[in-house]
Amino acid sequence: MSKTLVAYFSWTGHTREIAEAVAAELGADVEQIREVHPRSGWVAYFRSAWEVFRSKTVPIRHVEMNPSAYDLIVLGTPVWAGRMSSPLRAYIAQQGSKLARIALFCTQGGASGEQALRQVADLCGKMPAATLIVSERELKSGAWREKVAGFVKALQ
Repeated sequence: MSKTLVAYFSWTGHTREIAEAVAAELGADVEQIREVHPRSGWVAYFRSAWEVFRSKTVPIRHVEMNPSAYDLIVLGTPVWAGRMSSPLRAYIAQQGSKLARIALFCTQGGASGEQALRQVADLCGKMPAATLIVSERELKSGAWREKVAGFVKALQ
């Protein structure tokens, strides 16, 4: 049986909801990527856009789980301006050489999830075993549950 880690960043809680559901279905360990300087207020939106357009990494807190101990790492991120979040970029910069097989998911308010996941895969230097894109509309309606089930099935 393969050992799986779900590592994700979530600012609003949407990505966390998907990460926890995926982890529960896979029986996976979970690593929440946390920033040293959390985002708050309206300035955070400008900060986030500036970071992703400049491909910045940000300081993140020490991670507890060693990705090299896992057969599969599921990476999750919100989509910011069509790109992966800067905290996930920082995680990959720190842990990327330890990632074996990967799967990817994102949450998006608008579009460009495919672009963001392609960016994550390129940064990891690996093709994902599976991908999942969940829209805000699907989060609100509950339709994401069926998509998560399909994603998990593709990984098993």
